[in-house]
Amino acid sequence: MPSPLVRRLTAPDAPSLRQLRLDALVETPESFGSSYEEEHTLTLEDIRGWITPLDDGAMFGVFADDALAGMVGVGRQRKLKMRHKAHIWSMYVAPAQRGRGWGRLLMHAAIAHAQTMRGIRQVQLSVTANNTAAATLYASLGFAEYGREREALCVNGELYDETLMALALTGK
Repeated sequence: MPSPLVRRLTAPDAPSLRQLRLDALVETPESFGSSYEEEHTLTLEDIRGWITPLDDGAMFGVFADDALAGMVGVGRQRKLKMRHKAHIWSMYVAPAQRGRGWGRLLMHAAIAHAQTMRGIRQVQLSVTANNTAAATLYASLGFAEYGREREALCVNGELYDETLMALALTGK
């Protein structure tokens, strides 16, 4: 089994990130607010924009033998009254690499980054309500459910609820 390397993604990672994101949208379309149909036309420049966000956020990847096998983003809410909150987005580990703790490594990197963001008091995320593996991981990291959005996503005519979770950061 390859040893994982978790690091912040940079502009040269854009082609790998684009492919992993498209794979994720095909494999688990109910896990993302975007769709393959919306994102397959994105350019590498668009993807580089995710990697180098406007604010103090970041995207992290986990690599196995130099291949990108997982991703997660963390960013500050943009609205002035909500800038004390960060959000986790685009969390995904390729199926062949699941069950190895790599999702936990990615989440640790995202949370650690959020803790360096000045004024952040909580980190929020949403997870498809039927994704118990992900929800269990998030709960084990201290995230607590604070709500549920009914019928949040409609994928191929099927409706999915989303569980809203938050992690309080102390000392900020």
